[in-house]
Amino acid sequence: MSQRADGPDPTKGVTEAFAGTDSPYWSETRSHVADLVPASAGRVLDVGCNDGTFGAALLARKTGREVWGIEPHDLDADAAATRLTGVTHGFYPDALGEVPGTFDCVSFNHVLEHMVDPWAALRATRERLAPDGCIVGELPNVRHLPFLVDLTVRGRFDYVDSGLLDRTHLRFFTRSSAHDLFRSSGYEVDAFFPVVAMGNARFPRTSKVVAKVIGDLSYMAFAFRARPTA
Repeated sequence: MSQRADGPDPTKGVTEAFAGTDSPYWSETRSHVADLVPASAGRVLDVGCNDGTFGAALLARKTGREVWGIEPHDLDADAAATRLTGVTHGFYPDALGEVPGTFDCVSFNHVLEHMVDPWAALRATRERLAPDGCIVGELPNVRHLPFLVDLTVRGRFDYVDSGLLDRTHLRFFTRSSAHDLFRSSGYEVDAFFPVVAMGNARFPRTSKVVAKVIGDLSYMAFAFRARPTA
């Protein structure tokens, strides 16, 4: 655990593969996910917190809020520790025992698809949620049209360094299978919507029209919020 000032060695218990490295993924504030965090949430845990950009945005939204992070890449964990309430360097959910207390919200921004067993991770999370707590985040959408064209027309399924076919992705989700993930792990989804429409950066107006016509096929990811069932 490392906090803003002093703390134990942040590399403790983490595999050598991530020693001396930062995350290959860019940092984002993800305002659409931040909007899903209840305004009343006083303690938030950001799983895969990267350099703390998302968590810092959450801190700025509420005075007195605590945002804790868990991050496997040690350089990003060190950076996040200067911005968040406290950061544990390790993998989830193994590192959960090093983070104190319960949380009003736990965020998973493009994290669950990297896990061998996201079901077990979500079940472990239930035990650390405060009453009326929730989880939020983003999941990639494997039903994205460019991927389906590559697969069905070109016969290609090529892993790359980042994106939908990131070579470290172990799980793939559609809208229905994402709902199945949450349901089977003991959660009820109360917010779920697609984000990052195809072509939005270069042709925003055209992108909106296309998205209305083909729906989920146009989007790269889904944002979600879910709460434990009774």
